[in-house]
Parts: sequence; C-alpha cells; structure tokens
Amino acid sequence: MNDIVREYAAGLFALAEEDGISEEILSETRALSPLMTRDYRRLLSDPEIAKAERLRLVGEALEGRVHPYLLNFVCLMTERGLAAEIPACFGEYESLWRETYHVLRVKAESAVELSGEQKERLEERLSSRTGCRVEVEYAVNPALIGGMRLFYDNRQLDDTVRRRLSDIAEKLAGATV
Repeated sequence: MNDIVREYAAGLFALAEEDGISEEILSETRALSPLMTRDYRRLLSDPEIAKAERLRLVGEALEGRVHPYLLNFVCLMTERGLAAEIPACFGEYESLWRETYHVLRVKAESAVELSGEQKERLEERLSSRTGCRVEVEYAVNPALIGGMRLFYDNRQLDDTVRRRLSDIAEKLAGATV
C-alpha cells in the first residue's frame, strides 16, 4: 500500500473519529465501494473532462446520499487526480477502524448452513478467545463434508471431515507394511 492511500485514509479516519462518526463513515464507504468501478474511477480521472465537470458529477451522484465528509473526500481525491486510489483508501480506512475498535473479521466455512444459535455460539467463542469483537462472514461449502474451517488474522483453522480424511490418507500412504 502506498503512502498516499495511508495518509488520505488516516486523515478521513481522524476527522470522523473527532466527530464520533467513524462507524457511520465506515458503513458508507462499504456501501460506496462497489460503485467505485474501474470505469467510474477512469471517468473521475479523465483529463479530457474538465475538473469542474468531474466534481459536478461526484456531487450529483453523492450529495445528500453520503455524509458531507465522505462527499468532500471523494471530491478531494478527484480534484487531486487520485480517484484511482479511492477503493484502496476505503480499505485502509476500514483497517484503521478495525484496529482502533479491536474488530476481527473472520470467514467461516461449513458443510451446511449454521443455525442462528450455532452462529451466536461461534461468535461468542471467537470473541472470548481473541479478545476482539468479531464480524463473521459465513459461507457454505459442501465439499468440506462436515465440520468447519475458519480464516482470520492470516490463520486457517481447519476442523473438517475432508481434512481429517486427507490426514488419514497421508498416514496410510506413508505407512510401511
């Protein structure tokens, strides 16, 4: 990640923190991210379109729909020719928010859909083990056969039937008769 992304994201985060709206801005950056397509960022960076016109387009698209800080942020990035960096800035903003509020993002894969009670229990256990609030993204992967696989903090915890069968196969392949 480059210094520009870090610096601009940190500025937006500091401003939002100062006013106590960092979670609101986070929510809006998450909603806005999918709309910041490569084509839209190209439009906002196109030197053949007058800067005033590009800023007008941003205002038209976002004014009254996002917090003024976020609108001003996108305008500033556009004005300075940095529109291509907006999604990376949003990602860095989210990282700063997670670090500040000790929120851990976890991906949980299971062979079948978990019940609400199972999800709640998993989140409580993860939270108590990590000391962080957790946000879990659930996915169903029937290829796991049974059990669950968790991904967080560059870790993978694999307690699936598929992995256990693989371990047994490895042991059998290495056994001497």
